[in-house]
Amino acid sequence: MMERPLDLLRDVLDHTIVDADGAPCGTVDDLLLEGGPGQLLKVTALLVGPGPLVRRLPRWLERAAAWIFGRRYARVSWSEVESISATVTLRSPAAKLGLGRWDRKVGRWLARIPGS
Repeated sequence: MMERPLDLLRDVLDHTIVDADGAPCGTVDDLLLEGGPGQLLKVTALLVGPGPLVRRLPRWLERAAAWIFGRRYARVSWSEVESISATVTLRSPAAKLGLGRWDRKVGRWLARIPGS
């Protein structure tokens, strides 16, 4: 059976990331591509965190979102991607790659809300 080409928008961007231990550790918020005019584009990294996501918002909303969520992000080398299916699975644990910190903070805040 022939494998279909990878569609970065449909198959990678905005998908949940799962680390080597099976723990969700973020979402693919943007992709880092290399290659110039007339050259083949190559994916070199996943960008994960509010920084890349904020840049995708309409300009009028970007400044407020950046103030609330910040512009920080983690850069995960494409070589760390083990597989791509409904999720993007990584070869290493989240902590080694600097992922999951935001998710853990939000989880702690949500745990303080009664009934959550």
